Amino acid sequence: MLVVGAGAIGGITAAKMTGEVRRVVVLDANAEHVGRMRDPGLVWEEAGSEHERRLEAYSDPDDIEGDFDFALVGVKAAYHQAALEPLVERGLARAYVSMGNGLIQDRMAGIVGEGKLLACLVEWGGSNMGPGRLVRDTIAPFVVGELDGEVRERTRAVATALAPVDEVRLSDNIRGQIWSKLLINSTFTGLSAVSGLRYGGVGEHPEGREVAYGIWTEGYDVGMAEGLELEQVLGIHPRDLVVREPGDRERADSAVGVLMELAGNTRPSMLQDLEQGRATEVDVVCGGVVERGREHGIATPLNEGVVELVHSMERGERSPSPDSFALLLDR
Repeated sequence: MLVVGAGAIGGITAAKMTGEVRRVVVLDANAEHVGRMRDPGLVWEEAGSEHERRLEAYSDPDDIEGDFDFALVGVKAAYHQAALEPLVERGLARAYVSMGNGLIQDRMAGIVGEGKLLACLVEWGGSNMGPGRLVRDTIAPFVVGELDGEVRERTRAVATALAPVDEVRLSDNIRGQIWSKLLINSTFTGLSAVSGLRYGGVGEHPEGREVAYGIWTEGYDVGMAEGLELEQVLGIHPRDLVVREPGDRERADSAVGVLMELAGNTRPSMLQDLEQGRATEVDVVCGGVVERGREHGIATPLNEGVVELVHSMERGERSPSPDSFALLLDR
């Protein structure tokens, strides 16, 4: 297995597969991070315990020898082309597995080749604490599937390789699953980014929860227009957070409680990117909902508002604050 990108998801996944999979190699552009992963080893915290493991890691793909059954791709959408094209040119991997957020799969498939991409949805989250140090914030499964809905030998092989990391579910409806995960990311990742709060803080904030129901309902409506069959995610069904009238709130409040019990401690990468002055993936997350909504003639003003706020924060014009909730409610 070649793991491309050793942030919290990729790094912890690589560390936990090492010793359980025949060969695990990590490729990451941060040379200092790579050096620490090699010696003394990657340190990660999980469920209150600290672990350390030396990894075979490189910052230059030309230094990697051999070839791989799969490349697990955890780099951000903006870097897919730069990260993947050298691997494709060298034929380093027989197949690729997307592990990122947002509507990224079709563009990735165009880079790596038709039929060579699988999708892996990661329902758990983590934090990058600096070179050689990661934290797993939440515990939840992987969901693995083929973009055409078939379950193949290679699909099961990816699931087997990931099993040492956490529970793995196989899906024959991965596109529906992708949209369900998109609802989590557009709603709670987006609101976490603009507010500076973890998922749980968004869910506990009265205005945050109000905006969350609006963003979720916009995304749900677009998903229905796409003709998708949405799947359960983080213990809830997407329809449970749809709020159109006062009578829907009790059901939605209960669903938020279930979701936050599993993922409330999540500090998403979009917030971490803003805090570190990096570009975010908001354009393939909330922006993905907006783009598909326009195709179907569905208004998505709250998702548009999150995109605008995040971009203003990327430019340094604003900082993450719970005051953002009121700005969004004004829309």
